Amino acid sequence: MRHEPQDVVVDGRPLVAVPAKDLESLLVMRRQLGSQTARMRALRDTLFDTVEFLEQLAEVLAGEREPAPHEPHAEPGAGHAELVAGIRQRARDLRAVTGAGRAAKDRRGRPARHT
Repeated sequence: MRHEPQDVVVDGRPLVAVPAKDLESLLVMRRQLGSQTARMRALRDTLFDTVEFLEQLAEVLAGEREPAPHEPHAEPGAGHAELVAGIRQRARDLRAVTGAGRAAKDRRGRPARHT
């Protein structure tokens, strides 16, 4: 804010007076904070889901359990295909929440494949 707020009393109630421009700036910051909070919540939820999935994936890779196929009568190996699909889906979910950022190019500087 550009100016120091002034303490005033109106109808016996203590208030703070700020210039209209400063008030508008405060309202803009409040709206921005609200949208950032919503994005942070979405990111947190996506990260929790991803962590849970990675724990399950680690158990399968360590041989602690078999991948559970989505369908009860799936053919052998269907659980692995589901895990791969889960990895790709979570990568898309994370990209959607965080934006492409550094993931937009692979390590060799070429555009990354998005499947």
